[in-house]
Amino acid sequence: MTEIALTNLAAWSVQVALLTFAVAIATRFFAVDLPPARYAVWRVVLIASLVLPLIQPWHPRTLSGDETTVPEIPLQVPAFAPSNTVEPASMSVTVLPAGERWPAFIVFVLAAGAVLRIGWVAGGLIRLRRIRRRGVPATESAAPDLLQSLIDAGADVRYVPSMRQPVTFGMRPSVVLLPSALQTMSPGVQQAVLAHELWHVRRRDWLWSLCEELLCAIFWFHPAIWYLVARVQGAREEIVDRLSVRSTNARRCYLEALLAFADEPAVYPAAPFIRRRQLFHRMMLISKEGVMSHKRIVASSLAMAGALVLTGWYGVLAFPLTASTTPSPDGQAQAQPRDPRPHVARPATSREQELKTTIAADPTHVANWFELAKLQEERGAIQEAEATLRSAFTATGREVMLSQARFYARHGDFQQSIDLVETYAAQNPTDPSGHQLVATWYWEKAQKDATLSPADKLMYIESGIRATDRALAQRPDYIEALTYKNILLRMKGNLQTDPASREQLFNEANALRNRAIELNKARTSVQRPAGSVPPPPPPPPPGYYEVDGQQAVRVGGQVRTPAKIRDVRPVYPQDAQDARISGVVIIEALIDTQGNVRSARVLRSIPGLDEAALAAVKQWQFTPTVLDGVAVPLVMTVTVNFTLQ
Repeated sequence: MTEIALTNLAAWSVQVALLTFAVAIATRFFAVDLPPARYAVWRVVLIASLVLPLIQPWHPRTLSGDETTVPEIPLQVPAFAPSNTVEPASMSVTVLPAGERWPAFIVFVLAAGAVLRIGWVAGGLIRLRRIRRRGVPATESAAPDLLQSLIDAGADVRYVPSMRQPVTFGMRPSVVLLPSALQTMSPGVQQAVLAHELWHVRRRDWLWSLCEELLCAIFWFHPAIWYLVARVQGAREEIVDRLSVRSTNARRCYLEALLAFADEPAVYPAAPFIRRRQLFHRMMLISKEGVMSHKRIVASSLAMAGALVLTGWYGVLAFPLTASTTPSPDGQAQAQPRDPRPHVARPATSREQELKTTIAADPTHVANWFELAKLQEERGAIQEAEATLRSAFTATGREVMLSQARFYARHGDFQQSIDLVETYAAQNPTDPSGHQLVATWYWEKAQKDATLSPADKLMYIESGIRATDRALAQRPDYIEALTYKNILLRMKGNLQTDPASREQLFNEANALRNRAIELNKARTSVQRPAGSVPPPPPPPPPGYYEVDGQQAVRVGGQVRTPAKIRDVRPVYPQDAQDARISGVVIIEALIDTQGNVRSARVLRSIPGLDEAALAAVKQWQFTPTVLDGVAVPLVMTVTVNFTLQ
């Protein structure tokens, strides 16, 4: 959870930086000189930046395709990532560090910076209160009308000897702190200062300033937020300058007041009368009295809105926020939130209409349902594809379940996916391969989903172990189940804090691994006695195979290689690794009309590796091959590469 939160924070930071940069360029290009217009622009950008995570879609996190192997596991872990090519098995072991501490460290730094900054703001408030107590209430002034207006507005006006800048803070009552030196200045300067502070009191500007200071404290690490706050505060002071000059009609005196306090230090957290870096810009605005026509204001506003929308749209697409999976109270994982916006689907093709007509006439052909769902998914009609698969399940039954499960897995809905796989296995409880499929599903979730907390990961690991136990209860010599349970036990052991529990789990995993190696050796020795010369490859098969009364076709011509939708990597036998055996095993696979590998045989043999290659290939699944609207079985040659690294 911490890692994905930091990833989202980084993505949002880039989005805000893009928005800020685009609007800054646009304001320069269109020369937005009117202070109220500039104030409105920067406030809109700041608010849009803060609400951006609430108005954009959150995408399910894309799981990493990199393989990660648990320490002390010499067997290569299978992977599910769909691929149209056969990836080589590898002996390499990638070990993750024992505990990902850097996300927690980053969170600590961010939180510590925010706390320090908030403490600094709180300290400034305390300091302002102390300065107020040292001040002398104003009873007379060279500008009695303005002073009386301040008092009538509910302000507590005080002269403070230690003050160097006039400031206004507080709400009930508002407090205006004036330097004692102001009383010695000309009446025009005093009038300008009092008018400035009076407008701050009337506009309740201090509340906005305080909120902006807290915003800077929370996002102290983000320069774009600081830039936006500085622009908002600067534009606010320009508006007050404009109002003050109009109310006093003393432009020259107001400029003298700005010059008088420009070099004096400010007191935080309250907006000072003037900052040195603002002096030139504010004096220029006061001197030239910027005016914008209504047409120019409208054109500039439209340009600002366009820049904001286009840049926000690009930032959301280029740097999307990702949603994580949260466990439900019953121990299962809830589905990841889907994109709240409706998918923009392209128009349906003529082929889809043909398939719908064919299905209406005969809904029993699974291949037609699969092709229709695939076409709908490819053009972005996700809900239509989901409805098609549900209808296919109603019409054809169990054989569609796995395709439905893979559909939900592709779209980040693990709960729907695993429910279907569990149901698929439960409908034939004596078939160990179904339970083993459930185990691989849980392994995939625990191994690849980096958003899981240790408790969630442990929950999925234990679910996978229970699934392998069900498979082994039906077939104790099931090598694949032994291998997966070995891996899952080691993953569980790495999550244990008790050394004794960890050692016990590793010992159990070692026993399962040794058992799998012995079974593999026994199977190999039965097929080929030790010391015997490997037999030559079997003769070519007949001109065709038949599956359920249908003639199988071969890849070539109009028959294209089907896409692999499930890829299980081979387990590299330990004895083959020890003997440094490697090479390419060539296998001929017979694929039925549902895309499952019905049978497979070795065309090019590598002693010690054949069984591992066959065991993996038999678990692969492909898209059905359709000719003239009818799904047909297919014969194709695949290769499995075992490489020592």
